[in-house]
Amino acid sequence: MQVLKAEKPIESPEGTDPITRLMARLVEEGFTTDQNPEDWEKFGEIIYSRPEKISIARGETIFIFTRVPELNERILRQTADSVVNTYRARRPIEKALSVLQSTTVYHCLAAAGDQPHNEPLTNYVMRSGGATFIPVVFVPDINEVMYPDVEEKVASVRPRIEYLQYLLGERRESVDMHRTTVQAFYISLAVVGLLLIAVAFSFIR
Repeated sequence: MQVLKAEKPIESPEGTDPITRLMARLVEEGFTTDQNPEDWEKFGEIIYSRPEKISIARGETIFIFTRVPELNERILRQTADSVVNTYRARRPIEKALSVLQSTTVYHCLAAAGDQPHNEPLTNYVMRSGGATFIPVVFVPDINEVMYPDVEEKVASVRPRIEYLQYLLGERRESVDMHRTTVQAFYISLAVVGLLLIAVAFSFIR
């Protein structure tokens, strides 16, 4: 588990919380939303997304912001299952390319109150059907940001958490989220190719 006390940058507007700052950073990074910014204040949910091109596949990076009156293990598990089911691959071609994990979904949960949270978010990171789900907890009243422990995640998930660290201002340089996944994909293709060649030679003999 990683906890960040997100210090407000000097250039940030007075009184902005870490969620507002992250939303502004997403716009700078090319993310867009079909909703009005006021929807966040009125309804407690807004979605930002950006299309991605990963090798031969097309994907998407998505940030879902949801305000929750309370936060516990049941809520975390339900939201993880629901979001992954929504964004997992449906069509045959998408399923075939699901090894690239081309869709990344960050679910940003804004918890009410002024008490810090210590839920083990690493347990709720999920990879299924081409979608990678990463939960993030914000407690705006005390400027707390909590996300999964980067050191405990597998190679394909770690860059995605490091990219989140970049957006939150914990890293100076940006991160290629999909580099390790693409490398693994091409290594797998090479191995399959060698196996096919070996099988072909065995028939020739």
